[in-house]
Amino acid sequence: MNGIRLRHLTFTGPGIEPAELGFDEGLNIIYGASNTGKSFASKAILFMLGVSKSLPEIEEIAAYESVWLGLTLPNNRDVTLYRATQGGQFRLYQGLLKKADIKDGLVLRQKHDSKRTDTVSHLLLDAMGVAGKAVVRDGNCKKDTLSIYLLSPYVVVSEQDIIAEKSPVFTSGAPSQRTFEQNLFKFLLTGVDDAAAVTVPKPTERKVAKAAKIELVDELITQIDAELGENPPDEREAEEQIERLERSASDLASRLKDAQAKLDALVGERRKTIERRRELLERTGELDLTIERFSKLQAVYSSDLQRLQSIEEGGFVLVAMTDMDCPVCGAPPDAQRHNHAAEEIAMAHKAAAAEARKIEREQRELTQTIASLEAEFVGLRRAVDVEKNEIDRLDGEIEKVRPHETSLRENYEAYVSKRSEIINVLELYKRRSNLSTRRAEIDAEPTRRSKGDAPSVGPDSTTLFLFGETVKSVLIEWCFPDADKVQFDAEAMDITVAGKLRAANGKGVRAILHAAFNVAIVVFCIENELPYPGFLVLDTPLLTYREPMTSRYGELSEDEKVLKKTGLAEHFYKHLSSLKEKVQFIVIENSDPPTAIRDVARIETFSGLPGNGRFGLLARHT
Repeated sequence: MNGIRLRHLTFTGPGIEPAELGFDEGLNIIYGASNTGKSFASKAILFMLGVSKSLPEIEEIAAYESVWLGLTLPNNRDVTLYRATQGGQFRLYQGLLKKADIKDGLVLRQKHDSKRTDTVSHLLLDAMGVAGKAVVRDGNCKKDTLSIYLLSPYVVVSEQDIIAEKSPVFTSGAPSQRTFEQNLFKFLLTGVDDAAAVTVPKPTERKVAKAAKIELVDELITQIDAELGENPPDEREAEEQIERLERSASDLASRLKDAQAKLDALVGERRKTIERRRELLERTGELDLTIERFSKLQAVYSSDLQRLQSIEEGGFVLVAMTDMDCPVCGAPPDAQRHNHAAEEIAMAHKAAAAEARKIEREQRELTQTIASLEAEFVGLRRAVDVEKNEIDRLDGEIEKVRPHETSLRENYEAYVSKRSEIINVLELYKRRSNLSTRRAEIDAEPTRRSKGDAPSVGPDSTTLFLFGETVKSVLIEWCFPDADKVQFDAEAMDITVAGKLRAANGKGVRAILHAAFNVAIVVFCIENELPYPGFLVLDTPLLTYREPMTSRYGELSEDEKVLKKTGLAEHFYKHLSSLKEKVQFIVIENSDPPTAIRDVARIETFSGLPGNGRFGLLARHT
């Protein structure tokens, strides 16, 4: 199924029976007396599609508070749109409903917004396959996003529009809308929208933009003049200055580089010398501490050696006295009773002598070590003095070199500063020249669009010819007089029959030709596999078959009288019925449908007579 199908239009209210209008696939006919709500039904459909904000103010609507529109969307998805009779937002329900808890539905906005998807317009356009499409509105390619409001004249054709003398393409009747309306017509016949069109400003907007650009450029030039100062050197003088400066400072950078390298080398050598001297001082400090400790050890050796020598001498005396008379009592050696101690004394004497020899040997070795360390210490002290002298020498060299390096650096900094100053002046002159050139270019830009820049409007001639052939085939199906002489006029954007424009005919003929235009669009879209709404509401297309005495449109014109004598009404309905697999038609009429088509259409009759069937769309009440 293509597009959308209407299933029911139902009005509900407290304490009153629902007023329902059902719709079938294919052909649906609503006919009856005037003032029974037939045209109100088409306006109610527009209201429920979100095209209008309010319902017409009629007496009968006061008893109803809600409107329900059942729809079948592609993929056989049934939904129902709810809206209060007072207008406002919509609620969307799944399934075909005629009552529901108001809080359960999904809220949809009534106003179309191209940036939102929660609108009734987006729901319907998406179902038709045209959501997000853009149509050029004017000669500057300003675009409007397609909405159900803009598409509605091709979905519901009112009684006033169907008989109007204006072109069915120029639905608004406003000259300012003609570009948009022709481009919308082109979109319907081609399926190609104007999203790729490039929008350009209007001539008035171009003039304003041009003046604004020139004003901005003038402000930038004024700023540059302020930066240049009151008496700046002219551009040629500045260029000569930079040339002289470059020549005078040609080798300054290299001389500064050499001076810096020499100074850096001296500073580096001084740093290394200071590091060597620091290492030597650390070594001399370690030697001095070691020599001090060894001197203390030497004193310990001397003390121990004196003690051992005393023990050795005493032991020698005691051993020598073992074979002598006792110096106290005079007892001879053989009379003495302590000979057992002589051996111990001898051993102690011998041990003390051995230990003394060992200490003497270690003392000699320690003396040699101390002498060696003292010699190394003296050498290191001399090396420290040498490094100190080298540091002093380097300090002197650095002091000689530094002023030269400083002088070169100051000269180079002065050169860089002066060069930057002149370069800045030259850059300002360059920017000023570029801005002046740009100002001249802007001033030369045209504010009027040339003829070759104007975008094409409406369908091309080939598409219009093919569409005209479709209109002709539809009218031939309806057995319209002189249908073989039908064409679609590209200038008037309307149908001509034997060279006579639709607008030059009577109301009834204009109505049937307008209906042919709308049906031909549907047929053209079907044959070319283009998107189309899926349903079409035609209000009073067969006005020719009215009763002159009772109709508000009065007597028939001559061409209407000729048309009324034909069997067009029956062929009209049969042709619409034959398209039931592709499109749903809802025809609103005052005249009775031909008997021959009653079996191929769903017919709803509004009698307008109390007690004689259904009086009208809404129940009458007092």
